[in-house]
Amino acid sequence: MGIFQLIFPVLGFCVAVSCGGIQIAVSRFVAESKDNAGKFMTLISSIIMSLCLSSLTTLCLYTFAHPISEYIIKNSECAGLLRYASITIPLTTLHACIAGYYLGLKKTFIPAFSSILEQVIKVCSIYILGLVWVKNHIEITPLIAVYSMIISEMSGVIFCLIAVFSEKKYAFHIRELFSSMKSLFSVSYILTINKIMITFLQCVESILIPIVLMKSGEASHDALSIYGVLTGMALPVISFPSAITTSVSTMILPTVAQANTSDDPSQVKKAAEASIWFALVMGIFFIGIFLFYGNFIGTSIFGHEAAGEYIRILAWLCPFMYLSITMGSILHGLGETNAAFIHNVIGTAIKLFCLWFLVPKVGIVGYLWGLLGSDLTVSLLHGFCIYKRVPFTFYAVDNIIKPTAWLLCSLAAGRFIKYIFSFSSYSGKIFQFISAGISAGTIGFVFLYFFLRQFRQIKNENFKS
Repeated sequence: MGIFQLIFPVLGFCVAVSCGGIQIAVSRFVAESKDNAGKFMTLISSIIMSLCLSSLTTLCLYTFAHPISEYIIKNSECAGLLRYASITIPLTTLHACIAGYYLGLKKTFIPAFSSILEQVIKVCSIYILGLVWVKNHIEITPLIAVYSMIISEMSGVIFCLIAVFSEKKYAFHIRELFSSMKSLFSVSYILTINKIMITFLQCVESILIPIVLMKSGEASHDALSIYGVLTGMALPVISFPSAITTSVSTMILPTVAQANTSDDPSQVKKAAEASIWFALVMGIFFIGIFLFYGNFIGTSIFGHEAAGEYIRILAWLCPFMYLSITMGSILHGLGETNAAFIHNVIGTAIKLFCLWFLVPKVGIVGYLWGLLGSDLTVSLLHGFCIYKRVPFTFYAVDNIIKPTAWLLCSLAAGRFIKYIFSFSSYSGKIFQFISAGISAGTIGFVFLYFFLRQFRQIKNENFKS
C-alpha cells in the first residue's frame, strides 16, 4: 500500500501540468457563454490544448520514470508503476475537459455517472485481476492496482466520448478555433500554474512523510507502512464524504460565475450561505460518524488498528475540509483565483512546517495536527475573502448549534440500538457488521430527518425565485 501510494504525488503533478486548471476554466467559459456553438468550441479547444500537453508529459514521465523513482521518490520499485501509470494522464485530461463542459452546462449526469462507472470498474477489475493472478500463481504487486486504474480511466473516457458524439455538432473555422484557444489559455494558464505550484508542494509533502518518520525513530519499512495506512486507508475514508460536497461545489462554480457575470450579488450571497451551511452540517455529522465508528472501520474493515486510530483523530478535520472545498469553488466562480492559490499555499506551508518540525518529535500525530491547522486556516481565509466581495451572513445557530444537537440525538439513538444488540449471544463478524449497519442507519435516519426540515426552511427563505 505504501509503495503504491508513493506514485500519486508524481502522477498528480503530471496531471496538474497537463490539465491543472482546464476543467475550472472550461466550466466557467461554458457557463458564461450565451452561444451553443461557442460552448462547443470551448470544449474542442480545451481537448486539443490538454491532449498536446498530456502527451508530452506522458512521454517525459515514461522516459524518466527510473531517475524520478531513484532520486525523487527514493524508492526504485516505483519505476515500473510510474511507466504504466503514465498511460492514465491523457485519459484523465480528456475526462476533465468533458466533465468541465457538462458541468458548465449544468448537466451533471454525464460527469457523475462516468465517475461512478470508473470506480465500479476499478473495483471489479482489480478483483478479477487478483483472481487471475492467484490462479496462475503470479505474485500480487502494486502493479495490479495500476492496471485497474488504466482500465477504469479508459471506461470513463469511452462513456464521455459517446456522450459528446451524441451531442449536436457545430461548424467552425480554424481562426475561430485559435481565438477560442487563446481566450481559454488566458484564464486556464493562471489556474494551471497555481495548480502546479500547489501540487508541487503537496508532492514534496508526500515524499517527506516517510523521510521524517524515519527521523522520528521508525524503521524504513515501518515508516512506509505508516504512510500507506495513513494515505491509503485513513485519509480516503475521511475524504470519502467530500465526494458529496465536491459535487455541490462543482455546481456552485458555474452558478456563481453566471450570477457574477450578470452582476447579481444577492444570488451569490444566497449560494454562499446555503453552500457553507451544507458543508458545515455534513462536516459535523461525519465528525460523529468517524468518532463513533473509527475503530470499527479500522479493525473490522481494514484489519488494521492504527487505521482506526488515525480515522478518529482525523474526524475533526471534516468540517474544515468540506468547507475549504466549497469556499474554494465560490472563489473560483468570483474570479478570485489568485486569492484561492495564496490561501492554499499558506495551508500547505502549515502542513510542511508541522511535518518537518513536529513529526520527528511526536511522530505521525504531528502531521495530523498539521492537516487540521491547514484546513482550518484555509477555510478562514477563504471565508474572509468571500465576505469582502459578497458580505454574507453566518448563522451560528443554524450552522453549528442545531447540527450539533441533531448529531447528539442521532448518536444517542445509534448508541441505544448498539446497546440492544449487545445482549445477543451472537458475536461473529457478520453479526457485528449487521449490528453496526443498523446502528449507523439509525444515526443517519435521525440526522436526515432534522436536516430535511432545516433544508426546506432554507430553500423556502432563500430560493423562492
